[in-house]
Order: sequence, then C-alpha cells, then structure tokens
Amino acid sequence: MATSEVILEETPYLNLTTKGRRTSLSRTVELWFAFEDGKLYFLAHENSDWWKNVKKTPRVEIEVGEILFEGSGSLAQEKLDYVFDLFRRKYGDDQVNRWYGGQRSNRRVVSVDLGRVLGKRPSEKMRPIELAA
Repeated sequence: MATSEVILEETPYLNLTTKGRRTSLSRTVELWFAFEDGKLYFLAHENSDWWKNVKKTPRVEIEVGEILFEGSGSLAQEKLDYVFDLFRRKYGDDQVNRWYGGQRSNRRVVSVDLGRVLGKRPSEKMRPIELAA
C-alpha cells in the first residue's frame, strides 16, 4: 500500500479546497471523510457551500497531512447508505450518530476521484526561520 493511501486511511480529517461558484476564489474547509478504492467520500449538509462549489467546478485540491492531491468531485447521492457505513467503520457508531444524528435525508454525498499528488507541503519544522533585521 502506498504511503499516501496509508495516510488517507489513518487520518481523521482533511482540508478540501474548492473554487467558489460565485466568486471563483479558493475556499478551503476541514472535513471528515472516508477513503476506499482511490476515492474520497464526504457527507455534506444540504446548506453547505462547499458541495455546491464542487457541483459547479469539480476540480478540487485535497490536503491531508503534508500531502497535496488533485481530484475531481461529483455528487453520489445513490451511495448515501454505503457512505454512512464507511463512516461508521472509520469513526464508530457513537461518533457518526453524534455528528449526523437522524438528519440523513439532509446530507449530500460527494465523491472525489483522487488524481496525482501535487506535492508535499513543508512541515513547520522545515520552514526557514525569518530573522529580524
């Protein structure tokens, strides 16, 4: 298994960057997710802007740990029950019930096909120190 896949399976949340559907500005949101067979799955509230941005502009960037991926997102509402099961396996019944409760019908399923790795962000320890003049 590739290092990036291990990170995706073990990390509890990631940052998803979309292009704003009205402003065209980059918008980043921290999200819980499930990963399976090269795809990321998310459960969005029906009023969340980020899934509406993905619907208009499918290209996204995903930052998990220090790794930055590109991806292509789409709505996958037909997988609602399956994605809830993936979330339960990853986070446990209690946590999923706390986060999502009985509001299943208010959730949108977003699937992101991962593309290539765009790079690796430098860790805080590796960034150069700026000295005062």
